Amino acid sequence: MLLRGTVLLALLVLLDVRAPTPVATTPPPTPAPPSLGAPGPASSFASEGFKLLGEDRGVKVYRREKRPGIELAAEGAFAASPERVRRVLTDYPSHQRWQKYLKGNRVLARGDGFLDVYERLDLPVLDDRDFTLHVTWGDEGDLRWMRFASASARGPAPVRGVVRVTSHEGGWRLEPTSGGRGTHAVFRFYLDLAGSFPAWMGKDQATKDVPEVFARITAQLPGYP
Repeated sequence: MLLRGTVLLALLVLLDVRAPTPVATTPPPTPAPPSLGAPGPASSFASEGFKLLGEDRGVKVYRREKRPGIELAAEGAFAASPERVRRVLTDYPSHQRWQKYLKGNRVLARGDGFLDVYERLDLPVLDDRDFTLHVTWGDEGDLRWMRFASASARGPAPVRGVVRVTSHEGGWRLEPTSGGRGTHAVFRFYLDLAGSFPAWMGKDQATKDVPEVFARITAQLPGYP
């Protein structure tokens, strides 16, 4: 038997018989979530179950207790056109200049009216959180809008020691005022930070931070003429 096997091997070498080389295949890209268009107006907050928490620096902040995590909405004004405001919002490479707690920020893909971005948060007391967002934007007449939603399948694998966030979504509805020179902005935000986390603490902190988000965007507007 050993001799027969040796002879067969020699014949294969002489005939240059090789096993077929596997062909590398690229997995198909993860389909993008469908775009939902502009977020709803502030006039629908009450019917959707949002309760007014208060007003600070001209920004009204609302909260809804409907699902785990933090769900907020807000409305306020900017002294700039909707297009300029949206340019600030969609310029993700510059977000670390003004977004609180944003430790890492990397654009993974970009196309016509969308981008995918990976972000990592450095939060006080808590472990770091990270997520991948699929961001879309568009126009509806004079109105401008943008949305973001978690899309883990479109980003990197989880990192050891970092809690992966899988429920994060929101958006901006930007309506022109003052003949197009100003903007009435409606902001919606939902985030479940996951892991070991007291939800009441996140809600209180986020409620205080929302008017600061409007103020930080306002501070960026001179760089987007």
